[in-house]
Amino acid sequence: MTNTRMGLVALAVAGLGWAWLVGAAGSRGQQAAGQGQAGAGAEQEQILTKGKGIFVEKCAKCHNERGDKELSSGKPLSERGLGTDAIAKAVNGRLSKGTEEERRAVTLYIASLMKGGGK
Repeated sequence: MTNTRMGLVALAVAGLGWAWLVGAAGSRGQQAAGQGQAGAGAEQEQILTKGKGIFVEKCAKCHNERGDKELSSGKPLSERGLGTDAIAKAVNGRLSKGTEEERRAVTLYIASLMKGGGK
């Protein structure tokens, strides 16, 4: 992944978080002939797909694929309304042996599951 792409992913997690996922970043101004937006959308999809794959492999046993399984510790993950920072903190602890890119992808996938957060 190029430094520019890594920077965009880091910006999404640190600065734009959930809003970036639902397209709020698209209102930043006009991009040349829509190519920038299409490329960013495709990159978002790739990140979410990667995050989903890791989540299904490592987390779905307890949370289900969509984070909607009731847990003995409380509400299903998807109903907790967690912000991106809280999700990232939990993911970093649970997937400490994963790469930075993998942890970011899982964080963004979990953020996309949150109910009441716009999606």
